[in-house]
Amino acid sequence: MKTVYGPVSSWRLGRSFGIDLICRARKICSFDCIYCQLGKIGRKTLERKVYVQTEKVLKDLEEVLPKIKADVITFSGTGEPTLAKNLEEIIDFLRRKTSLTLAILTNSTLFFDEEVQKALNKLDIVVAKLDAFDENSFKKINRSVKGISFEKYLQGINSFRKNYSGKFVLQVMFIKENKNFAGKIAKISRDIKPDEIQINTPLRPCGVQPLTKDEIKKIKEIFSGFKNVKYVYDAEKPEVHPISLEEVQKRKRPKP
Repeated sequence: MKTVYGPVSSWRLGRSFGIDLICRARKICSFDCIYCQLGKIGRKTLERKVYVQTEKVLKDLEEVLPKIKADVITFSGTGEPTLAKNLEEIIDFLRRKTSLTLAILTNSTLFFDEEVQKALNKLDIVVAKLDAFDENSFKKINRSVKGISFEKYLQGINSFRKNYSGKFVLQVMFIKENKNFAGKIAKISRDIKPDEIQINTPLRPCGVQPLTKDEIKKIKEIFSGFKNVKYVYDAEKPEVHPISLEEVQKRKRPKP
């Protein structure tokens, strides 16, 4: 399994080339979200360690960087990318090798960690997750690892946001469990003051059904006061030509 994949067509980021620093058949994450497209979790943890040796990641990148036709390089893949202890080292390598925009898709659980903050501050775009509005919804939707309460989670987001100078994005995944509480999530989001809000619903195969266009339209009205909002049903996807379609599929198919 390669640590690089894509580019993929992202409604959020355009032509996105992925780096997977977890790179496992079963996801390793600090969440086990009920809507996750990767299916059953292999390990739920907050332990930061090197999951893929840096030498392998750099070798994979050296092979493909000259061929990449993308808008952004995104840390994502088969688990929570901030769990990778060599994240900052890979970011530093990319800064030396490419002028492409660097981004991450993160579930926000490790924002309280100083090493994670240091690494993320070197990125151009941080896309953080916010699906819940209280402890009960947090446990029901995100099913966090032990040791992360909703209060601590929210404190981490706010703390990181205040000190981050890049583009800070909040992505909200709406499903039936939180659709009637869009107003509460919008209020929390206003306090965080993101540069952009991304309103999503799970359109890829997973354990829950996506909301309809009409349901998202109602949520759209609630978030209309925000300056910069993207909606999954409104967004256009650019055409892409992945270097390896097989590597892309490994990150999309639910694991049995």
